[in-house]
Amino acid sequence: MNNKRTESLIDSEFSSNEEIQVIIIDDDKDVRVNTLDLLSTEFEKISAYASPNDVLPLIKVHAPMVILTDLRMPDADGFEFAKQVKSIDPELPIILMTGYGDISIAVDAVKQGAHDFIEKPFDTDHLLQTLKRAVEKRKLTLSLHDVRRELQSVNSIESKIIGQCPAIKHLKKQIVELAPMDIPVMIYGDTGVGKELVARSLHDFSPRAKGRFVALNCAAIPEQLAEAELFGYEKGAFTDASMARVGKLQHATDGTLFLDEVESLSLTTQAKLLRALSDQVITPLGSNKDIPINCRVISASKDELRNNVHFRQDLFFRLQVAELRIPALRDRSEDILTLFEFFANQQCEHFGTHYKVANNHTRQILLQYEWPGNVRELVNVATRYAIRHCRDIEVSIESDMQNMFDSNIKDSLKEMVQAYEEKLIRGKLIQHQGKVSAVLDDLCIERRSFNQKLKRYGISTTDYRSNS
Repeated sequence: MNNKRTESLIDSEFSSNEEIQVIIIDDDKDVRVNTLDLLSTEFEKISAYASPNDVLPLIKVHAPMVILTDLRMPDADGFEFAKQVKSIDPELPIILMTGYGDISIAVDAVKQGAHDFIEKPFDTDHLLQTLKRAVEKRKLTLSLHDVRRELQSVNSIESKIIGQCPAIKHLKKQIVELAPMDIPVMIYGDTGVGKELVARSLHDFSPRAKGRFVALNCAAIPEQLAEAELFGYEKGAFTDASMARVGKLQHATDGTLFLDEVESLSLTTQAKLLRALSDQVITPLGSNKDIPINCRVISASKDELRNNVHFRQDLFFRLQVAELRIPALRDRSEDILTLFEFFANQQCEHFGTHYKVANNHTRQILLQYEWPGNVRELVNVATRYAIRHCRDIEVSIESDMQNMFDSNIKDSLKEMVQAYEEKLIRGKLIQHQGKVSAVLDDLCIERRSFNQKLKRYGISTTDYRSNS
């Protein structure tokens, strides 16, 4: 047996891309040969051995293999062999072949970690199905291992999602577990907590990483254009359709579609989205041609969608196979200083300046603030710190935020936040000479929300435009 079916796999590190090897162990040569010939029609790599003693040296952690072994052999006990294998790799699937009188022993073995058992003489279809399930289980286990190993590299999740509070540690663990699973995920969290960052992490560490990550903010598109954005359209489909355009669902094929603020979709659009996801087919506006789609959908919402009267529950169950919850920054105070220093350092490198460690007073200010804008707001504060404090500009974070912690406590938190927000918007308008698009990008804010704030604070962008 010197062909590809008898190759030994003895490396200590393996990849989920390797073909899973099926190992047959039976002291009866006829059983070995017949089983090998039967399985060769379904599996690429197979090897057969007369004794577990020949196989035990090949067992390594994360080896791409499954084992089919007889329970009783003259020089070995399949039950004891299974226990030895489990002591090396508890997740390696072992299937026991047993006679009628040994079923109780096989059941005990399954209770102790064996994958399954097959009665002799075994039914061919049952054997093949049992082995296929074991192989798929092994592939999934190795895929998860690959992701965990990848996350330990330089470009790991630790460098993407900063923080060590219990909630963030749990979140990172969930991302590691869910990333390789090609299932829809719903992400909950307040505005600015980093929902898109989590969605990108799920994509980056998934088998779809080489595909596109397509993000769509559902709150930023008018209701009448939502269908065109999702499904695309043909030339002439409506008045302004001067050329055909591919929709986001099709554009994300083989990749990931991220639907941010999915709760903003109208009920009509929700119904059409549900149909597209159920059928895995879209029909662009103005066309009668069905186009197949194949993308992983990750959604995000700041509102609870379960039993939400404004959100179709059938779509909810389609989108929320799994869920992730991102805590607000105020609920992870132990990460505030770490995040601030990370972003301030990052901005100093960008501006080519030297980072100066924040003093105790500044740290107290950062820790006492409620951070209504969450991490997004913290990034802005860290950026201003990098621009001003690290360039020895006299105005530092203390004076920049002192109005929020003034000893005069007659102002409510809401009033203090609004005062800070107005000052921030006016400062950005000055910085960008009234160019609204630049301010929107800088503050990571939607135009509709920005216009509402301008109206609230009586700000006119024309007052800040350069006359040159």
